[in-house]
Amino acid sequence: MSQMSETAVLAPFEIWEVQLGNRTIKFFQPLLLTPHWLEDDPDDPDENEYLAVEYPDLDISAFGKDREELWRCIRGDIRAAWKHCVHVPVEKLSPINKRIKENYLSVAEEVVDE
Repeated sequence: MSQMSETAVLAPFEIWEVQLGNRTIKFFQPLLLTPHWLEDDPDDPDENEYLAVEYPDLDISAFGKDREELWRCIRGDIRAAWKHCVHVPVEKLSPINKRIKENYLSVAEEVVDE
């Protein structure tokens, strides 16, 4: 492992906001996501150390080789869920996506950047 200790690598992400173009998804309280190690990546058998975060209630299933890559993937998952669930009218959503939209709207809001 690089310079980061195991404790630092597995420290929770504390997410207050995620940029979405000229808007920001702001969480009412910090969203805490704790990474864990994946056993291995079946698509890349030579590499077996991937960090992952799972948070199905918000449609987050992210992984990366390090915290920086994992953080990019988490932000991507949040942006995608926001665009494909929160921005879509309820009547056009599947039951699962309706629940994801409700979950996001109970913990975050979208604000226009000044």
